[in-house]
Formats: sequence, structure tokens, C-alpha cells
Amino acid sequence: MEQQPPQRTINVLDDVTANQIAAGEVIERPASVVKELIENALDARADEIRIELQDGGKKLIRVTDNGIGMSREDAVLCLQRHATSKLSSADDLFNIRTLGFRGEALPSVASVSKTEIVTRRDGDDCGTQVIVTGGDVVEVSDAGAPVGTTVSVHELFYNLPARQKFLKTAQTELSHVSELVSRFAISHNEADITLVHNGKTIFRASGSNRPVDSVLTVFGRDAAESVVPINGRSGPYRVTGLVSRPSYSKANRSAQLFFVNRRCVRNRNLIHALDEAYRGILPQGRFPLLIAFIEVDPELVDVNVHPTKMEVKFSKEWEIHNLLAMSIRDALSSSAITPDGSDILPVAASSVQRPTFTPSYTPTPRPTPSSSLDLETFRQALQSRFDQPVSLDVSAPAPVVGPTPVEEPELVPANPNDFLAGAMVIGQARNMYIVAQSPAGVLLIDQHVAHERVIHDQLSSMQGKLSMQRLMMPLTMMFGHREALVLENRLDELRALGFEIEPFGKDTFVVRTIPALIAEKNYEQILRDTVEELAELTATRRLLVQKDAIITTTACKMAVKAGDRLAPEEMIRLIEDLRKTSNPYLCPHGRPIVVCFTNHDLDKLFGRA
Repeated sequence: MEQQPPQRTINVLDDVTANQIAAGEVIERPASVVKELIENALDARADEIRIELQDGGKKLIRVTDNGIGMSREDAVLCLQRHATSKLSSADDLFNIRTLGFRGEALPSVASVSKTEIVTRRDGDDCGTQVIVTGGDVVEVSDAGAPVGTTVSVHELFYNLPARQKFLKTAQTELSHVSELVSRFAISHNEADITLVHNGKTIFRASGSNRPVDSVLTVFGRDAAESVVPINGRSGPYRVTGLVSRPSYSKANRSAQLFFVNRRCVRNRNLIHALDEAYRGILPQGRFPLLIAFIEVDPELVDVNVHPTKMEVKFSKEWEIHNLLAMSIRDALSSSAITPDGSDILPVAASSVQRPTFTPSYTPTPRPTPSSSLDLETFRQALQSRFDQPVSLDVSAPAPVVGPTPVEEPELVPANPNDFLAGAMVIGQARNMYIVAQSPAGVLLIDQHVAHERVIHDQLSSMQGKLSMQRLMMPLTMMFGHREALVLENRLDELRALGFEIEPFGKDTFVVRTIPALIAEKNYEQILRDTVEELAELTATRRLLVQKDAIITTTACKMAVKAGDRLAPEEMIRLIEDLRKTSNPYLCPHGRPIVVCFTNHDLDKLFGRA
């Protein structure tokens, strides 16, 4: 019997399918389309770019520029996969001076949408219109058009329902686009960039060619007034940009942007350099603003390590690391800035080579340790168990719940699962953890997440009924563009938590009331941090922020912080309130609040078990 040849299992995909696969690598959401189209516009030497969206870009994305435009032949060729005007050979991959080069963005976009391109070059009698549906060119015709190019993308992922259903709400998609446009406004501050959503202009960068104006537009007036210039050079590398004084900081890294040859990038080495330069200046959990422009020969940096070209590798990582850290330190020292952000008399730049920053506060005297517990022995035992140094700052013990326990050979808890019952405060470790003892054993309580749990339960149970403090003078606050978008859509939820806020012009709001429980605190900073965190959740983490997330975020910002020194009575009250919460052992984010070293654990540590 004649043997049949094996059946073929490898298929050559058609162009439409191949382009859709490429779209999956490059086009994730409307912001991905906007990014590719803006890069093409900037590479075409445009200095006026208008982005129009409908329904967050899910129905329509239109990008219009005044660049050099295309001929009819180029307008058709640009839809071919791997067609590009920016590369001619493989050698060009190591000398990239444009923002885009892959040659598959437009065909990828066209394969998953209904796309129209209208373009005209200077000197041409008429323009060209190209209509593409699902990757197939439907029509090529003459069209009246100004010099430049307009690309309209309708119904993104209309032919890929599985991809379309993963798109988020219009507000979330708009937040992604807004953040992206803001980066381009900073990196190309010579360009007039406008973002319009559902017919309303929500962002406008004037194209003044002044970096500080871009900071004002994107991050607000407070940020713009806080920045100082940075400037440094070492070998083939040059660093310029702006860094904020310590008086201005944020609760996250959303205001830290790095640009390599004007391309926004991510690089852990650069972040580490910033952290090193600011070490010891800002409190834990606070982050400065930084806009860093790094100029380098394209041959010394690899931008083709990620499909979106967001991640880069330098040929000499530590050289650029040291340059950036040194440039930031020099900027702070030449501005004569103390760690608390206050300016002092000018100092000659040559007199300060490497500034040393010292704390500007006076430490509170340490209380005398109690003799009722051998804490040094306990500290050494903990250090041995965890193989790392342990420091305990203690104050006199004070009862928390119930009468002072009578000294017994061994304390046995009435309820083994209630570690907090009968607890007595011993002191505070590292101004972060409350040290207490109870019938169950020795407790370490994270003061921040404990207070966060208490506030979260209060806010959850009393929404709309919280005591509110009306401000004698309404507070006017200007936010960055991304934060303003989120705040405008969350006014009702914040009102239920005690913040009465009204829009007051572009990216500006008036605060009339605040929750009474933060009236004695820095309520302006708490509100700003809350809004920034909500914006970060909406954009960076790609989450639809629900009402409970708003409560959790607000509680986190209201709570005492790691590093805050608490009085004994404050620790006592905190533990009392914690016991009354719905879950005194887990914070709203899921982190543990209490760690108990049981009596049995302690006996084992000391060889008594």
C-alpha cells in the first residue's frame, strides 16, 4: 500500500490576519492608536496637532496635523506592512532619530478599524483620500485638504469583538489618552497640541517652547512654581530638565518622566538615580517631580527592546546613572534648598560640590524603657530569628482595654483569636509599629494600616452622615490635567465623604467643606494625595475605580503615616478603635495589621519551650 505523505501543518497567513496579529502587539487600546499617530505627526515636522475622540476613542479617533503630508503613492504605501520612510536598511536600527519606525502601526490600526486618511503636500494641487475597512483599501480618490495629514479611526476593534469587550469605560480610556498627550506636550513643548473629547476641549498645550509652561499645563501652578532647572554633561551624555524643590512632592511617581532623545521611556536605573539624589530629603512615601531630558548618540542606546519602545537600555548604565544623580544634587544645592523646602541665602555653586542634607526637625527625646520587660533580650531574639537588625523605641506601658493584668506565670487569652483583648501598650518601634503585650503574647501593630482600617469603617458606615467642617475661606486648588479629569467625575462620591468641591475654571476647583475628622490636619495635602491616587488607579493600574476604592484611598490618605510619633494615649485610643472595626487584622488593601508573637513562640525563642 502506497504511503501517504504527511499532511501539512504550517500555514502561511494572509496579510489581514498577519496585520491583526501585529495589532495585538502594538494596539492595545485607543491610547495606543493616538500614540502612533502623534509620533507620525511629529516625525512629519508638525507643530500643530489636534486629537479628537468620541466615547473615549472607542467610536472615533481623529488626529490632524500640519506636517509635510504625503503624495498619493505614499498614502497608499503607508498601509503596507513594514513600509516606512524612516529606515532603509538594518544598519538604521542602531541610529534611530525618529519616534516611530516599525512600519506596521498604520496597517495594524487599519486592520482592526474603519480608517480614513486625508493628506496633502505643499505644492500639490489637491490632496488624497484613502478609505480602508478591516485592512482592505476600499477607495482612493482626490480630496480637498490643507497641507498636512488627518487620520480618522472609526469603531476600533469592530471586527474583533473579543478585543473590543476588554476596553474599559470611556472615562478610563480618556484618562489613558490624556496621560499620553500630556507626555508629548512636555517632550515636544514647541508643538501646539489640543485634545477634544465629545466636542469639548479638555487639554491645550500652547507650544511656547518653554518647559516650565508645559509643567504648568500638565501638573498645575504649584508644581510649576516649585521647579528648578537641572543641567549636566558627561562624555556622550547630556541631561537637562526640571526637578521640584522638596516643598513640593506627590504620593506617587506620576510626575517623574524620563525622555531619551525626546522619547518617553522607562528605566529602573534612572529611577534609582533620582531616589539616590533625594535620599534623606523627603519623608518616606513622598516623591519629587522630575522632568529629565537625556540626549545621547542613538548608537549608545537601544530603544527596540519592547514593542512600544517604552523601555530602553544604555551601553553604559552607571555612567548615565551617576550623571543624573549628580545633576539633580547640583540643582538642589545651587538653589540653596534645605530639606524642608525653604530657600536660604544664595551660595556660590563652586562652594558646594556634594551637598549633605540633614534633618530639619528636632527629634523628640526618647522615653525611658520600662523595666517590666527585658526588651534588649527580646530585641536580640527577634534579630536572631529574622536575621536582620531590630530596633525598639519604648515608652512606659499603659493599659488599653480592661484592668491591668495581674502578674501570673503565664497569661492565657480568653479567646485565642482575639489578640488585642487585654492589650497593654509598651511603646513604639521606629515610629511605625506599636509594641504591646496581651494575654496572647507580644503584639506588633502597624500604626498606619491600623488607623486606615478605623477610618475606612467610619467612612463606610457614615457616608453622607459624616460631620463636615465648613471652611471660613474657601480653598482654591489647581490640579494637574489628569487629576482634574478624575476629580470632575468623582465629586459626588467625595461629597459623601465630607468634601464639598465645585469646579472653578480650567483644572481648578473650590473646596468649601472638609470632613471634620481632618480639620486639624493638612487637609489640602490629604485631598491632593487622594485625588492623585485615584488618578493613578484609573490610568496606570487600568482599573475602574469603584466607590469602595474611593473610600479605601481616602482612608489611606487620612491615616497617620509611618514615621509619625504617637503619644501613649494616642496608641491606646487607636487600639481601642481598632478592636471595634469589622476586621482588626487586615487593612482595606489586604495587608496585615497585627503580628502576634505568641507566648509559645517567645518561649521557643528563649529556649523555654
